[in-house]
Amino acid sequence: MGKPTDDKGPMPSPNPVVGESSSAILLGATPTAEPPMQRYFDDDPTEFPADDLPPLYTEYDREHVPQVDPLMPPGAPRLAIEPFRTDHKTGTTYYVDKRLDTDHKFLLDQLTSMSLSPPRPFVHLRGTHYETVKDGDKTERKKRIDFDIEIELTSLLYPDPQTAHNLHRLTTVSNFEKVRRGTVFATRAPGFGGSGAAEEGTPDVEQWCMRYTLSQAGLKSFAFERRIDDGWDWAVVKNRLHMMIRETNYRGHATVDFPVRHARVELYNDCRINRWRLTKWIAMLFYFTLLFLFTWPWLFFQTKRWETVYSTWLIGKSYGGVDYSQVHTLSEDEWFSMWGRAIHQAIMQRRQGTLDQGDLRRAEGAMPREQGFEGVVQAGVEAMNVVNRSFGWGHDS
Repeated sequence: MGKPTDDKGPMPSPNPVVGESSSAILLGATPTAEPPMQRYFDDDPTEFPADDLPPLYTEYDREHVPQVDPLMPPGAPRLAIEPFRTDHKTGTTYYVDKRLDTDHKFLLDQLTSMSLSPPRPFVHLRGTHYETVKDGDKTERKKRIDFDIEIELTSLLYPDPQTAHNLHRLTTVSNFEKVRRGTVFATRAPGFGGSGAAEEGTPDVEQWCMRYTLSQAGLKSFAFERRIDDGWDWAVVKNRLHMMIRETNYRGHATVDFPVRHARVELYNDCRINRWRLTKWIAMLFYFTLLFLFTWPWLFFQTKRWETVYSTWLIGKSYGGVDYSQVHTLSEDEWFSMWGRAIHQAIMQRRQGTLDQGDLRRAEGAMPREQGFEGVVQAGVEAMNVVNRSFGWGHDS
């Protein structure tokens, strides 16, 4: 900022009138011999040229910012298409793009990019019981949730997180598998149980892409799945988790399952009917007006589907008789040893949600006793856990 050029001191105050205090404020204007000075204003436009001003926020278009998949490895090519819709209930992502219908090379490139993004496997433990509730003269049974926890296993797909090294491959179904091969119903390949001339060899990914783009079907769909190879013995993990739940003396209804999210993609050819069927408010309109009773069978029989391409991801140290001991991933016993205590604490605390690294750290060391009222509550919870383990908890009533 510039510096004022006037070096004169402030004007002295006029002498007060006799009988007035020296601190009295004069309300009238004080005549001065010089024009008033503007000491605190400095116009220096060269410091803020117009070219250096930031752009207006209205110039920033949020809709055209490409979405970044945090699970994609560094340097991986981005998808050249945007999702039309994602079903958060099933985890299926839908795409509608004209280039996918006509250019098999473009379709192959997009499938290759999709195969680099992994599925997201979870361990899910849930405990419930039924409670009889009286409301006046009525009696009803309500379902109560005792615990509902999840642990994500996606990190096990990356033995080396820094390099994002993993064991996955893009492949196709065999001729003996019953899937939709441009058909309405699942069938084996021709000559292997399916109708038609015998298939010569097993088509690869590019051949299936070519068959899809050459199809003249008015409504068609190409599905892509991300699967987990059976490197783990899931039955062993499930039995050990059920045993842990029983050791807490839980008397309710416990379930252990292994959901896989971010696992399915469906590509539809670009037409008005497919856009309508994937638009949620239109689907709800047809549902509430019962028009789906007529439209759903028609769409089912008119749509030709391909379910022939998928990617597989290895979790574990052995698969198909091949030893991957050099891959530093966790076995079932190692994973259970790491997470067992945290899961046990979450069950006893009746947690609901996803466990993370913080739960691991808290489970490794003794929990410090809080002071004051929080310490009293913590002691009460610990006492209740002792009683629950002694007499049982979570039973129906």
